[in-house]
Amino acid sequence: MYAKYLEKIKSAFTLKRLLVGFVCVLILGCIGRLAYEYTTARANYKRASEQLERAQKELDRSKKLNQELKLIIERSSVLNSEARYRIERAEDYQRRAGQGIERAQGYQRETEQRVEASLSSNNRAGELLERNLQLIERVEERAKEEQGH
Repeated sequence: MYAKYLEKIKSAFTLKRLLVGFVCVLILGCIGRLAYEYTTARANYKRASEQLERAQKELDRSKKLNQELKLIIERSSVLNSEARYRIERAEDYQRRAGQGIERAQGYQRETEQRVEASLSSNNRAGELLERNLQLIERVEERAKEEQGH
């Protein structure tokens, strides 16, 4: 009876059937491997797609910040130009004020010289008046002396 079962098992496992079974197992392995690779590739694609979306958002944000920075730089250039103009005006005003001060100081020096000259002339005139007064007094004294004789 054992031999009969052994014979049935041997007849069931012929080379052709073993080959077909091996090919089926190989095909099932390949299908499994393909399914595994497909799910892995799909997950990788999904991760790559998400990273690409994040990178695109960051790029858009970077472009927006870059535009804002350009606007800030342009505004800064305008403000710098205005500041330079105001500084030049202030320097011009200071230069003109300095020239005015120098003119005023010159006028003051001239006035001091004229006042000194005037005082000197007044002193000289005072001296001359005193001399004239003395001369007049002497002339009057002589005239009195001559009338008295």
